[in-house]
Amino acid sequence: MDTDDYRRTFAEFLATQPVTSDVTYEQVAEARTREDLGISSLNMIQLLVNYIEERTNNTVTLRPEWVSRLTDMDGIVAVLREIDASSLAEARTT
Repeated sequence: MDTDDYRRTFAEFLATQPVTSDVTYEQVAEARTREDLGISSLNMIQLLVNYIEERTNNTVTLRPEWVSRLTDMDGIVAVLREIDASSLAEARTT
């Protein structure tokens, strides 16, 4: 998936979460930071935990090095890519 696909995936995921259910794809596409979307740092970590649970069935563990990358959209997209890639790699080894 390219960056736009991940932004769309992120927007679709946010729409399912109580704290971000009103965030639209257009807002995600235009945002440069999570703050542009009204997402606090604590909420971003919780959203990431929920994303991992939903997308990987908890086969991927939250990595501390990801936290510093969750401020801007490029970092968030990169982390989502890593989560999905890790999940695929895990699936291939089991």
